[in-house]
This record gives sequence, C-alpha cells and structure tokens, in this order.
Amino acid sequence: MRCVQEYPGICNVERNPEFFNLADSYWIPDDPTTTSTTPVSIVSYEASTGNIPVKGMGYKGGFAGPGWDAIWTDMSEIVRPTRDGVYGREYISTLVDLGRKLKFLEFQTKELKQISRTIELPIPIMFDYLPPSLNSESIITSIARASKRAGTNFIASPDQVKHLSANEVTQLIPIMSTSSVLKDAQAVREAPAIELTDYDASKMAQVREINPQAPIIVRLPLTRTSGRVATELAREGVDAIHLVANYHGGSWDAGNELFVRDLIRSVHGQLVKEALRDEVTLIASGGITLAEHVPKAIICGADLVALDTTVLVALQTQFAGECVSAETGRVREEKFDSGWGEQRLVNLLASWHDQLIEILSAMGMRDVRRLRGDVGRAMFNEDLEKEAFADIIHRT
Repeated sequence: MRCVQEYPGICNVERNPEFFNLADSYWIPDDPTTTSTTPVSIVSYEASTGNIPVKGMGYKGGFAGPGWDAIWTDMSEIVRPTRDGVYGREYISTLVDLGRKLKFLEFQTKELKQISRTIELPIPIMFDYLPPSLNSESIITSIARASKRAGTNFIASPDQVKHLSANEVTQLIPIMSTSSVLKDAQAVREAPAIELTDYDASKMAQVREINPQAPIIVRLPLTRTSGRVATELAREGVDAIHLVANYHGGSWDAGNELFVRDLIRSVHGQLVKEALRDEVTLIASGGITLAEHVPKAIICGADLVALDTTVLVALQTQFAGECVSAETGRVREEKFDSGWGEQRLVNLLASWHDQLIEILSAMGMRDVRRLRGDVGRAMFNEDLEKEAFADIIHRT
C-alpha cells in the first residue's frame, strides 16, 4: 500500500492478533509482528489459491534458523536460468515407490519365487494419521476425497472411515495394532498398504496371508535407538518404515534435543551402513509444515513425507493450546463443507508439487528419487559454521 510505503512511521497495517491464535507456537514466529509472512499465512494462501507464494519485496529474515531453516538447498548456476522443468519444456518425475523392491529376479521353474510389493504415488506426499482429538468427520472426509483426486494415500483407522462410501476409501492405508489384524481383516484385504503400530512376526505373516500384495508399513517413533530398530525391521522383511517425530519435529526421548531432520539422517545412515537402504521405504512425518521441508526431508534420507498438523492449518482449524502430540493436542470442533475442505487440500498439494518441481529444476534433477539422501545437494548451517570458524575455535 502506497501510504504504508511512503509514510511508514505514520501509517502501518498490522495483522489481526486473533490470526495468531489459529495455531500453536511451532507455527508462529517468536515476534510475529516483525513479518507479514508466517507459516500459517503461507499454508493458508497455498490452500486458498493453489499457487506458489511469492513476495516481491524480498526476504527480510535471517539467513539461518532452527530446524529446517538450518538447511540451504544448493542450486546449479548452469541449470537454474533455463527453468525448463518449471515451464514444462522437460519432464521432471515426482513419482515415488512405497514398498519393498527385489534386488534381482529369482526364477524357480517358470514362476517367480518372490513378488515385489510396491505401490506408486505421483508425489512424495501423503496424509498422516490424525488421532480423534485432532480429527472430525469433516476433516477425514476432506482428506479422503483430496487423496483420491490427487492419487496419493492417507492413513486412518478403520473406525475413522466408517461413514465414508466405498468410493472414498480407495486410497486408505489402514492403521492398526497387530492384535487387531484379524478383527479388521476386511480393511486389510482391500487396502493398497497396511500400517502397523507395532511389530510381531507372526501377525505380519497373517497380514501376508490376507493380502499378499500390500506393502506392510511399521510405525516407528523417532528416538535415539530408531536406527537400530529400523535395521532389525528391514532385516525382518518389513516393506516400509514410517519415522514419526512429534508435531513440533522433536524426538520422543526425554531430553533429546535432536530435530527430525537429524533423526532421519541417523536412520538413513544406519540402513546404508548395513546395506539395507534400497530394500525398504522410509516415510517421515512430524514438524513438516512448509513445501520446502519436503525436498529437505528427502535430502536427509526419506523417500516421502506424511502431513499431519499442516492439514489442520490448511483447513483453518483452530488449535486449542499447544499441539505437540496426540495426547496434548486438541482442536476446536467445527463442521464444514467437505467439498470446500477437499479443494483446499488439493490446492495445497498442487502448490507443493509446483515448488518441488521448481527446486528439482534448479538443481538440474529430473527424478525426485535421485534426491534421496543426496546431502551434497544441501548446505547445513552447523557444518558451514564449523568450517568458517574452525581456526578461531582452535586458537581459543
């Protein structure tokens, strides 16, 4: 606005303070009055328009910060000016495979001894399980319909989707404990994949009998021992591991200050060391709130990400206090038109897809799968600080 630009000391436009009550502290900067752009406003704009948020005034924030802001993606000076991928002059694949692939084909007589259990997603983004305290019929219906339109999958319990039609649950990945596999056998039989909250070899065999084609995902809370546990699960034949941080991107260990990006790198590195990384898919969730976090999580070692509280912000759901975990998180109950919610989530995925294409194009990469674990495509702030100030630290 011209009056603000020409007379900044006299005329100011400030955001309504009620706007910052929509989410919790993880979504709002320490001093939100210093910037007009917050994660809440960015996600809201993306969900409203489906466009990439662009500010012509330039970035006024710090060069680095905590969490994901401590990673800078590395762009190619040769490729970046052409923008061929962004403008559709070349094809950039965002397809990802969820499941276990065979290292090589083995034939016995004329039949395959083993089968490859994978499903293909058009984007490396899916919707994570939201517990009852952070969910409602309107929210889950919006997620289910958006998943079908976008061709991705969503994770929910069989009880959460009972009100949906058969056509609306085609993309459902049911989440359940191993003790309830037989009780929910129908959901297992019809699912493209199954997520288990715990691991039991005998129960996993039951899942294989009910649905031999579906990849089995095991949900693994991120802690200090996640790398060792993930290695054991990969050796036991689990097809995918869902690495789950809390909603603020933190570890579930008491006193563990590591962020989700460091925890993903630890698990990825352990699987690489044990020569198991290519046999299992890693899904990451927790603390992923902006489009730029998707390629950063993939660089750290994930194959794809699952969105949790970002869905709530996109649907303009108001948080009731701090939302760190399923136990502490609450949202204000509100019914809304699921068609409206579906479109907002489709818009969000479209915007994030465009931004992923843009960053891959700027890197000169034509397949998002090649980005997995490629830390050479990123700069980590702590590493740069150590390199820049190594001599000062040595002398002191």
